[in-house]
Amino acid sequence: MKINSSDTEKENKIKKIMKTVLKISAVLIVIAAIVVAFKPHFTKSTERDKVILTFVSKVLQMFHYENITYNDEFSSKVFDEYIRKLDYGKRYFLKADIDSLELFRYKIDDEIKLVSLRFCDYATEKIKLRQAEAHQYWDEALEGEFDFSLDEYIETEPDSLDYAKSKAELKDYWRRLAKFAVLEKYSDLIDNQESMKKNQDSSFKEKSLAELKAEAIKSVKASKRFVNFKDKDWISFYLNSIVSTSDPHSEFFMPDDKEQFDISMSGKFEGIGATLQNRDGQTKIVDIIPGSASWRQGELEVNDIILKVGQGDEEPIDIANMELDDVVKKIRGKKGSVVKLTVKKIDGTVKIIPIVRDIVIIEETYAKSSVLTSKDGKTKVGYIYLPKFYTDFNDRSNGRSCSKDVDKELKKLSKENVDGVIMDLRNNGGGSLSDVVDMSGLFINSGPMVQVKDKEGNIKSLDDKKQGTSYDGPMVIMVNNFSASASEILSAAMQDYDRAIIMGSQSTYGKGTVQSFYDFDRFLTGQDHLKPLGAIKVTIQKFYRINGETTQLRGVIPDIIVPDSYAYLKVGEKESRNALAYDIISKTNYNLYQHKYSKRKVIEKSKERISANSLFAEIEKNAKRLKQRSDESYYSLNYDKYRADKQRIKDEAEEFNKLSKEKTGISATFLKDDWANYEGDTIKTQRFSKWFTDLEKDVYLSEAINVINDMK
Repeated sequence: MKINSSDTEKENKIKKIMKTVLKISAVLIVIAAIVVAFKPHFTKSTERDKVILTFVSKVLQMFHYENITYNDEFSSKVFDEYIRKLDYGKRYFLKADIDSLELFRYKIDDEIKLVSLRFCDYATEKIKLRQAEAHQYWDEALEGEFDFSLDEYIETEPDSLDYAKSKAELKDYWRRLAKFAVLEKYSDLIDNQESMKKNQDSSFKEKSLAELKAEAIKSVKASKRFVNFKDKDWISFYLNSIVSTSDPHSEFFMPDDKEQFDISMSGKFEGIGATLQNRDGQTKIVDIIPGSASWRQGELEVNDIILKVGQGDEEPIDIANMELDDVVKKIRGKKGSVVKLTVKKIDGTVKIIPIVRDIVIIEETYAKSSVLTSKDGKTKVGYIYLPKFYTDFNDRSNGRSCSKDVDKELKKLSKENVDGVIMDLRNNGGGSLSDVVDMSGLFINSGPMVQVKDKEGNIKSLDDKKQGTSYDGPMVIMVNNFSASASEILSAAMQDYDRAIIMGSQSTYGKGTVQSFYDFDRFLTGQDHLKPLGAIKVTIQKFYRINGETTQLRGVIPDIIVPDSYAYLKVGEKESRNALAYDIISKTNYNLYQHKYSKRKVIEKSKERISANSLFAEIEKNAKRLKQRSDESYYSLNYDKYRADKQRIKDEAEEFNKLSKEKTGISATFLKDDWANYEGDTIKTQRFSKWFTDLEKDVYLSEAINVINDMK
């Protein structure tokens, strides 16, 4: 969640601080230069790098919610974070390298104070050397023979691996990595040949196993396994190790990275319309933009890991450990062109997904509604889908905002004579703070909605001061593990007021913090030759419910918990390193909403239905299967065993894929006002028709309608 402040006094204060910081840093750089002059072979960082380090360290101390102290404990955490970023898979460093780097474990805090980057320079040179050697190991392995009849195995989970004790041991690990890559491709080629033969494809020309193996090796050779990081990337790894030690949401952005972040937050995407995240060398899908090419294609999902990117019919390129910027550039392209993503699903299956690039339809990122009717036709519900808490920060008065849009949807639904309203916040990662307060006020007459606490301990209650509501009938709010930040504020407020029944997975994400951006260039004067310097995103506040509890770590616990495919996986703030703690402050004064139903009885009835529903039982079974698959990291390099495991995973996936294809019996239709506007617009009606089909297969929505029926 972001707060954009135009407060002149605050900006002037920051500018004065930055000027002071720059003067201090100039002195410290001279001191540091004298200190490190005795070890010149370590010193490769530039004046600009050291100025950035100074800015990063000072801004963290001045503005971060926690009181950051640069001491041995902080130094040790930065050390672990940095080594993890440099060699997450333990595929480069030797045990002896780690031992030599350990000499810096408790010296990083001193280096920060002296504006020294000796450790960064030393570690960078060491990892560059080991990566060059690994590249050689890889090439040599692909020139050798692969015997897939041997009983060899490979472990891919870093926490289950130790650093290699010798170069020979590391070389053998890279040999098995190469063998695993060839085995995967070899198996895929055999599958493809068998499929073409079965379907009597006219272009089919059978190849021998030897030919397919040679083709697999050639393909793996052509794929890009190693990334040529730039100098800015190495320093960014180090600076972000310092920043992320404070908490998982604070982050340093090099100028190019900041530009990419702005694009992702603007909602204006080109290409396939998916938001990516690079974590520990893997590129993961973290969001699918509604209405985008990916959304319309329908196969790409949140948490998919992209393994390769192919352009049309060209050989796909392996993107393991590739920079996020480079991955994005490969995925983007002209409207109408095809990109083929090889992705690994959360259940371990690997799939090639072709997507026709397009311009993202911004309209689809906004709130929209449907009228849902129960299977027996007795209950009619207004359904509002809200993908984000969006707003136009540049035009607060006239720009579009989610609170205004939801208010409009509620007014349209009031004409439909619905029995209740379902607000869907599943996968909603948050957004505008002011809008979530305004939106809460649509359902509550007036009063506090959330409390905010800063690093000085000042607590402020953010209230809805407008009298009256836009809707005061039965209401269900749907959430899941990925409902975060503003979604948690709205859910928590409605739960504390007893205004709505919250329904979803075991808890929401658990992000109860707010971040603010500080652009170094904006406050730097007289040193234009150093620009651009980048920006830092810093956690500056924590949110608290009106009952005094924070949503941090614990999230919001729904009133009705439903089986969820991600129930046993490690998701949420609590799984993040260096997350801020859960705590409690004083509650505010507020009056409970007076409704006409027995909440206890409504919840009990829903629990009984969920327990008796075979589809929910299958979802629970699938959740346990996904947990088991996600824990698997030890793979056979024997062809027969690998094929058997692959087929088992594929069969399981196909069995559970049926869960999302069965209709529940509910029906979804246009609102009358929407139909009057969209009738004749084939593009919009087609998009809504696809959306309606998805809603009619949603077993969670079916149960939410039942809950509304019990409430009415």
